[in-house]
Amino acid sequence: MLVLGTTSVAVEIKQIESMEGFNRGGVSSRTVGKHVRNQITEARKQLQSAARFGLPAILLVHNTVDPVQLFGTEQHDFICAMYGELTVSIRKCDGAVGETFQGRNAKLRHDTNTSFSGVGHLRQLRNGAAITVYENVYAAHPLPFQEIPPCIEVVRVKVEHA
Repeated sequence: MLVLGTTSVAVEIKQIESMEGFNRGGVSSRTVGKHVRNQITEARKQLQSAARFGLPAILLVHNTVDPVQLFGTEQHDFICAMYGELTVSIRKCDGAVGETFQGRNAKLRHDTNTSFSGVGHLRQLRNGAAITVYENVYAAHPLPFQEIPPCIEVVRVKVEHA
């Protein structure tokens, strides 16, 4: 439990331990958002319990695979896991490229996983830790943004779907 000002927030921490696609000595390959998406699936029941009590809830993901803590946990991994893969439409008739939007494989939607108030990246630093939390715009219990201290980076999200 984390107390932000006057608001109690449930926190679940999950670790990425899968080496899938990661090659320490060479080229690595992955599906954007897959590692974070898997952690959202694993944490779902725990965060639903907190939401039943009316608490905002955050999933923090720690990357234990990559020493630089980027492989599978970059900003676009979180956004794509939460809101869907970055997609662009192309017209058949002339090949014109349309606007980009968040498409399929979204783990957070208006009708799914609303118990997540945010999903965050917990990173180990030389002198401690850093946290970046990505807002769930569909949260049943939003985070108290005005009470979050400046040591926690918050990314507010604007989602556009097709």
